[in-house]
Amino acid sequence: MKKIYEVGGTLNKGFVGQISYTICLDDIYKEMDITFSFDKQHYEVITDDLKKELVAACNGKYGADTASDEVITDTIRGMKTELQVIVTMNDQFIGGIHRQETCRHLYFSETDATPGCIPQSQIDGVIRITIVAFSVIRDDTKYSLSLSAQ
Repeated sequence: MKKIYEVGGTLNKGFVGQISYTICLDDIYKEMDITFSFDKQHYEVITDDLKKELVAACNGKYGADTASDEVITDTIRGMKTELQVIVTMNDQFIGGIHRQETCRHLYFSETDATPGCIPQSQIDGVIRITIVAFSVIRDDTKYSLSLSAQ
């Protein structure tokens, strides 16, 4: 496949929102592969400072300032960065993936498509890829996005 577009970026802790990329295809294609990946999905090390930050946040928002160390640690282990990818072609939805994976492929052809995506008889026009950030738990979370077609 021919690589048509590639971009990367950095998300900061606490970011909630959408980032959209619009790609005008130069030709009509039979298949397309979009790859999206990111790092820092979970906390790798649970520090005392992180525990204090969580307790302070819960106390400020919910008035809850008591919890066992085990509950705090389990809560932090369960936290994750959640990013979804949505794809439209010529303003029509053609696919979306919200999986707990740090690398995702969205494949489209006339006869096949990644689960969550709709097969397309031809790939042409304007592709819009939207990254939806529900939760980013760590600063400097890097992501990359590429679109290839043939």
